[in-house]
Amino acid sequence: MKRVLPTLVFFGLVTMTTVPVPAADEAAGAAPAAEAVTVQAAAPAEAPAADQETANNREATDQSSGAGETAEDSGDLQPVPLTDADCVKCHFDIASDLDAHGEAHQEVGCTGCHEEHPPAGTDTIPSCSNCHDPGESDHFALQGCTSCHNPHHPLNITFTTVAETKPACLTCHPDKGEEMAAHPSAHADQDCNSCHNQHGLGQGQYQTCLDCHEGHSPDMTIDDCLKCHKPHSPTDITYGEDIPVDYCASCHEDISSTLAESGSKHSELSCVECHDGRHGKITPCVDCHDQPHDPYMHEKFPECVTCHRDPHNLAR
Repeated sequence: MKRVLPTLVFFGLVTMTTVPVPAADEAAGAAPAAEAVTVQAAAPAEAPAADQETANNREATDQSSGAGETAEDSGDLQPVPLTDADCVKCHFDIASDLDAHGEAHQEVGCTGCHEEHPPAGTDTIPSCSNCHDPGESDHFALQGCTSCHNPHHPLNITFTTVAETKPACLTCHPDKGEEMAAHPSAHADQDCNSCHNQHGLGQGQYQTCLDCHEGHSPDMTIDDCLKCHKPHSPTDITYGEDIPVDYCASCHEDISSTLAESGSKHSELSCVECHDGRHGKITPCVDCHDQPHDPYMHEKFPECVTCHRDPHNLAR
């Protein structure tokens, strides 16, 4: 006869041991082997702190693992929108260009124009009309904006690759078109990009007069040319009071020589004192001399040049 007894209690665990039952106990009516006695020891009142913490951590891990599986299984993952800071990571050169020359486009930023990015989206390049309403300006209604404008430096415009720029230029500069129409010249027959390499009036952005024309004198500069000639109406020659005689003499050398050799008081004057403001203008003699002769003579010869045939040589 054998009896099952508890032999060890450790942290709430029970180890069972089978031991023989003495004959005296069996005779006294001990329970048969088939009805073995099972004794369960009570768990200790408190588990050590380290083991309690281990149990708590295990429980938390199990809960976390279960929660993660639930979110993944339910398909709650969402795409994270790109920011301008993300764009710089791959497109640093473009971002630098925009930062340096973007003008008003700087305020828009990368994602203000590029609302999609492959492979999630294919509508990467926006239409200029999204912001520049064709109904607001004739210029905005033009096609092929990127022929002249790079969106990352929109006002740094190069015309050298554009076949014809005049229709686009005149939508913003109609006054220049009106000036050329009022004063026809070889310049009016040219396209704008014949003279204007880039948009603007900075150094190197346009051809100078001396790139196509020889100066009236060897020492003339572009600033000298512009004192008399306007590029969009070059044959309508106007000037101020500071034009030296040498400028006029460079084209009218014969008249300058005659005036100098005459020895008259006119030779002491600058050309613009008689031909003031506009090329070809002749100031009437009476504006300076009034009527120096007898009234009868002025009545008989109302035109001074009847006698003084050459104002540049009054002795003739």
